[in-house]
Amino acid sequence: MKGTIQHFSCVGQDCFVYCPPGYEQTPRPYPVIYACGEREEEALPLFGRLEIQFRKGAAPFLLAGIGADWDRDLTPWPAPAAFRGSADFSGGARQYLSALCETVKPLVDQRYRTLPDAAHTAIYGYSLGGLAALYALYLRPEFGFLASVSGSLWYENWLAFMSENVPANPGADVYLSLGRGEEKSRHPLIGKIGDCTRAAQEILSEQLDRDIPLVWSDGGHYSQILERKEQALLWIASHWCETPLPEMP
Repeated sequence: MKGTIQHFSCVGQDCFVYCPPGYEQTPRPYPVIYACGEREEEALPLFGRLEIQFRKGAAPFLLAGIGADWDRDLTPWPAPAAFRGSADFSGGARQYLSALCETVKPLVDQRYRTLPDAAHTAIYGYSLGGLAALYALYLRPEFGFLASVSGSLWYENWLAFMSENVPANPGADVYLSLGRGEEKSRHPLIGKIGDCTRAAQEILSEQLDRDIPLVWSDGGHYSQILERKEQALLWIASHWCETPLPEMP
């Protein structure tokens, strides 16, 4: 890995910002992708893979990871636990996203050379992080791109919420992905994920007036996570290819 990782604490969470190779050698600003609930150790294997793609011409970007208590910070409202013996979901995502947009993002834009507008700002997440990223579509106008990787769209009353609300940024674009094995789960709630994600795709395509991709991969919820995260990030970055960004060393 040739890029750099910097750390800071904000709103009671440990945060990191990954800067790609070339960031220190150029005054040019960069797009930013915010990762819901992503810890550095989870994101670290991504950076080497992304740098290969940057050298091949993918638009480089900053990636900001914002820590979270998953069952609290990444769930939109209180709901019963999905698994026996687990604590109920407490539903703090609205506060988490407010802190991200009103405190963390301004700090990142102040400390780093960023393109702060919505067209160059994205959010993504995996599992409950993917649910929170999609929730941001209906709460915050700051994001022009949102990616939900195996998002927990089976969450209680989620599809009703989508149907009853409108995107805060109607110009935003959304990416959904799911493993083919996920809907084969025998769990009465988790097994609905395929139908829920298809329904979410239909709702989003109608609300945003464009075809929203739903990308399928082999395996279940815990298969090919790294590859699928990379695919989502590169989908976002593909929209920035025409932006004049620094060449990679």
